[in-house]
Amino acid sequence: MPDSPDSSRDAPWLAGLNPPQREAVLTTEGPVLVLAGAGTGKTSALTARLANLIATRKAWPSQILAVTFTNKAAREMKERIAKISGGAIEGMPWLGTFHSVAARMLRSHAELVGLRSNFTILDTDDQLRVLKQLIS
Repeated sequence: MPDSPDSSRDAPWLAGLNPPQREAVLTTEGPVLVLAGAGTGKTSALTARLANLIATRKAWPSQILAVTFTNKAAREMKERIAKISGGAIEGMPWLGTFHSVAARMLRSHAELVGLRSNFTILDTDDQLRVLKQLIS
């Protein structure tokens, strides 16, 4: 875990953020909703917030749930956090897309819903194949 900076307001991960982004990053109590259009810096703000929470020891990496819609955003968040934190990403099992995080949770507790932990998620082609088999 990185050392806690004397003032998180001077932290390097805040460089380049606009005032609303800085507010989202520096709010350490309770949830924060970052809602904005494409290309407005949502991933940058969320990544900086996670780095700030870890660096100020408001949360351990394993306590953070961070989900995105796209693989690209999840990958960018992982890369940026690893760069900022010097490797804290290894302790963040709950950072990914909604689908990947949900699948990980379901695999961890598969027996509770009558599944085996090695269940398969069908892609579109497999779904069509199964439907055709059921219909014929």
